[in-house]
Amino acid sequence: MRTIRIFEDEQAFQRAAVEQVVAVLGAALSERGEATLVLTGGKTPRPIYQMLASPPERERIAWERVHFFWGDERCVPPDDPQSNFGMAWESMLAEFPVSQDHLHRMLGEMEDTDKAARRYEAEIYKVIPGPREPSFDLVILGMGEDGHTASLFPGTEWDEERLVVGNFVPKLGSWRITMTPHLLNAARSVIFLVSGASKAKVLAGVLEGPQGVFPAQRVSPARGDLTWLVDAAAGALIQKQAPVR
Repeated sequence: MRTIRIFEDEQAFQRAAVEQVVAVLGAALSERGEATLVLTGGKTPRPIYQMLASPPERERIAWERVHFFWGDERCVPPDDPQSNFGMAWESMLAEFPVSQDHLHRMLGEMEDTDKAARRYEAEIYKVIPGPREPSFDLVILGMGEDGHTASLFPGTEWDEERLVVGNFVPKLGSWRITMTPHLLNAARSVIFLVSGASKAKVLAGVLEGPQGVFPAQRVSPARGDLTWLVDAAAGALIQKQAPVR
């Protein structure tokens, strides 16, 4: 099921994201005792991560029972300013009582991105074993101004049967490590966080235009929920939704 929610201001947008994360993880923890969360990078989630790490939000979830993964990573060490892991650690994870065996970062510093991707696939299966595709409780994703998500960029190709791949992005002249739609679409819940006027045109195309144009359109969980949380600036050109007040 797809839900689109547009918020009139940034504060309401961020608050809704926090509440959604808390609700989904809380339900998973109540049901199974542990939860799995896939984090995203970029500017949009940073203040949301900071809110989750601050009282009273920090006490609402038993974070020590959450396994943290990443949807993609730049090919840099974890202490590099461009690292998605580093951003999440600095803005949120350093404040949580999380053991190292619950932090499952992509090894962006490895020169062989395919080897790093296969190691990450194996790491995922250690935490979520089974014959089917691993199903995360919650995946948080962003969307770029070109309609990319994770490190699935327009004009790039990847093995559709793999869960994690190394993906070369010509426009950036660099490699990335990224989860594929094959894995993302097995999630129980996916949240897209989109903010800013510069994304308005592409977001309208992703949500209301023809399918198969943008990588973000490839994310559509087969058995899970898909929620788009959008601020008013990013959602200005969407015709079918009224802002949430």
